[in-house]
Amino acid sequence: MKILKDKGFNKFKILLISMLLTTVACKTYYNGRYQQEIDSIAAIYVPDHRVGICNVKLKYGKNGDIILTGETTNLAAKNEIIKTLNNPGKPLTDSIIILPDTLKNEKYFGLVDLSVINLRKEPDHRSELVSQARLGTPVLILKNKNSWIQIQTPDNYISWTEESSVIPVDRMEMAVWKKSSRVIYLKNTGWLYDTPSDNSGVVGDLVGGSIIEKIGQSNGYISVVLPDGRKGFIENKKVMDFDDWKKTVSCTEENICDVAKTFLGLPYLWGGSSSKAVDCSGFVQSVYFMNGLILQRDASLQALHGFTVDITNRYSRLEKGDLLFFGSKKNGIAHVTHVAIYIGNNEYINSSGRVVINSFDSTRSNYVSYRLSSFLSARRIRGVKNDMGIVAVSKHPWY
Repeated sequence: MKILKDKGFNKFKILLISMLLTTVACKTYYNGRYQQEIDSIAAIYVPDHRVGICNVKLKYGKNGDIILTGETTNLAAKNEIIKTLNNPGKPLTDSIIILPDTLKNEKYFGLVDLSVINLRKEPDHRSELVSQARLGTPVLILKNKNSWIQIQTPDNYISWTEESSVIPVDRMEMAVWKKSSRVIYLKNTGWLYDTPSDNSGVVGDLVGGSIIEKIGQSNGYISVVLPDGRKGFIENKKVMDFDDWKKTVSCTEENICDVAKTFLGLPYLWGGSSSKAVDCSGFVQSVYFMNGLILQRDASLQALHGFTVDITNRYSRLEKGDLLFFGSKKNGIAHVTHVAIYIGNNEYINSSGRVVINSFDSTRSNYVSYRLSSFLSARRIRGVKNDMGIVAVSKHPWY
């Protein structure tokens, strides 16, 4: 009898284990399938993690209910994920955080407080420098980590910077700043003095495109206050009323070329995007910002916006100010790695080692053969409307 009992118990154990394995396998299968659906939706709404976040994960609760966790900057993506996974037979718990989390952090706007701040891929000084932001740039503060903050700049670029380089403000403070009397610094570099004299000490340095609040004026100088409360003086002739600048700045062929040439000789810096040092796309972005337009940060992003210019005959249809994109093609797919600005007469200006003018004409001394052979496409920025990748400063809600 004992032998028969043991045989029956063993059969029961095998059946129980089989049922448990089947349950686990089913849960794993559905978990994997649902996660694939989540990832597919994320890829549609946030196709590029440089300009958006959608990290959503699925797990099961004790009662078999579905729990969605993670974070995203795109509310539409969150709503689509919930709509897709919502099953009357399986309760769904939404724990997805929309960034910035405005319930936990009222001061989710920020103002850059230094002439130039470094933006990194990860919250670590050893991490790649991906971009920079100038004094007075308004940003969104997405989240904090130790002494670092993750921010989104007006071009939608997402990165990490030191907490001390951005002054947090709430919606009301941001509205007050936007209504204040602001000026924009027009020279490439300069100083903020502690008295109205260029023989005085300095409070800090300035770069082209810095936006500063004006609080007074005397003897050819304006007095200003920085986001952290520091005060100083700037020569009046080097600035312009920001609201007037927004209304009157004109992105013409000549203006683009003129501003670009003021950068000549500036050193190349990977991730650089100020008038101190620039990479290729940071140079282009800086030039266009000083002409009133906000472009995307990286060359591969810039190549997705604007009017396509026919380059079948190389450069015969190019106009001054057009963006030229270089790189390689594999399986018919273009991989953009470099960008330049066309300045006419078969020449273009770009940051390559330093900001230089090169030519497509092989008879000239500034001809670069590999640039011609890697020329992929061209885009026209002037005159573009209703393109989310090209926004006038005057129409950007943060300014």
